[in-house]
Amino acid sequence: MSENPTEQELDSYYREILKRVQFDYEGPENLINRLKFETFGNPQVTDSRYQFKENLNVLFIIDASGSMAQTINGKAKMASAKDSILAFVEKLPQNAKVGIRVYGHKGSGSDSDKKLSCSSSELMYSISNYNPEQFKAALNQFSPSGWTPIGLALREAKKDLAAFDGENNTNIVYLVSDGIETCEDEPIEAAKELYNFNITPIINVIGFDVDNEGQQQLKQLASEVNGIYGTVTSESELQKELEKLNNLAEQWGKWLKQGKQQYERNYIKNNLEIFVYITKEESKGVQEREKIYFILTKLHEEKVFNNETYEYLINKNSKYHKWIDNEIKNFNKELKAINEQNYKEALEQLEEKYVTNTQISR
Repeated sequence: MSENPTEQELDSYYREILKRVQFDYEGPENLINRLKFETFGNPQVTDSRYQFKENLNVLFIIDASGSMAQTINGKAKMASAKDSILAFVEKLPQNAKVGIRVYGHKGSGSDSDKKLSCSSSELMYSISNYNPEQFKAALNQFSPSGWTPIGLALREAKKDLAAFDGENNTNIVYLVSDGIETCEDEPIEAAKELYNFNITPIINVIGFDVDNEGQQQLKQLASEVNGIYGTVTSESELQKELEKLNNLAEQWGKWLKQGKQQYERNYIKNNLEIFVYITKEESKGVQEREKIYFILTKLHEEKVFNNETYEYLINKNSKYHKWIDNEIKNFNKELKAINEQNYKEALEQLEEKYVTNTQISR
């Protein structure tokens, strides 16, 4: 920095410091999709993807690349994924169907095996009712091995679900991965193709102990197909994420009996999720602001820049984080308004349905 820096130089200097400590703020889009997911099963919802149909089908697309052999708390990520999925399917309603597709399970992570590995994706358990012995046998057929052909797996999933049209089937796809596409494919484009196919699936993504680069790609993939993205770093967190799907599977059977109480529970739970999200984002802003303040103060004490420069940068930091704080407050208002609207509309529709049914029965 020059002895008498211009505002442009100071702004550039501040941006460089910010880049080194900046948190990955999450916009409200992912939580909005979660709130939408909570309305699943209400026949009055206009988006057919979120209406329960005669059949419920869940397809897991599992990363079997070499990195899934890495351990968390002494247990391989692949073993944790298998155990979590097994725990999930054991709770499924009897008439629900489930399938497993894996990718990257052939060859190795070496360059010489890349072609083989990048062409490997296989349906290990065809979409059908849960059979304990056959399902466990399917899970034992693969282990972490090679590269990460996410795009290939998503395109192959179209074939897996082709027989289950969106008119009569609720189709849910869960992609579980611990990293980015490594086979020079276009996974986001493949996800869009699957999303726009006549099976009208919901595509959700779980990033399992994923690094920042992988998280950004997987998050973008989920966003492009209006799905939910969740980051998990342990088996317990993965099971917790899948519990939401278990709750969905149970919800339709209870909807007619519980009606209003179900909506009230969802309303309260959604408000709690909004509170947790806002609290996390506010905490990021506070920590980020304090880190930059500490860095600037330390540099000032070491006479890297003069008092005037220090005051300018401190003021810049304060203004920037006031803007961040205001944005988070706006997100909070918007999310609460969406939840309030969903709740009121759901109750009105439910009451209208009951009134109509009562009149018909007379």
